[in-house]
Amino acid sequence: MNKWTGFIFLLGALLLAGLFFALRPAPQPDTLAAPLPAQTFAFTVEGGHLVGGPATVPLTQGTPITLRFLASGKDEVHLHGYDLKVKLEPSEPADIHFLADKSGRFEVELHKSHATLFALEVRPRHDRIN
Repeated sequence: MNKWTGFIFLLGALLLAGLFFALRPAPQPDTLAAPLPAQTFAFTVEGGHLVGGPATVPLTQGTPITLRFLASGKDEVHLHGYDLKVKLEPSEPADIHFLADKSGRFEVELHKSHATLFALEVRPRHDRIN
């Protein structure tokens, strides 16, 4: 094999390698799964105590949520960790709407009595699709 044949062979190999890298398919980006459906939970408060509704609300991070309260008296509900509040009036529904974007366990309590009504448990969402 002479010099020119070796040079052309090397040039062809470099050209093929360059074309391989230039034309290869791009890696697929990570995508999120479909959004989670909104959830609503209803609670009844009488005499400063929870008399209707779950004691624990399990959720997945990223869930849109509504906490709906019906109370027998005036008070204020506070969701710790999210620092959300809603005033309660007798026999009038009161809602807290939010996106459960923080994971962890968060207590919901009455402001006047500092009584814990229930806990919100938000699990981390692991839904990256590769």
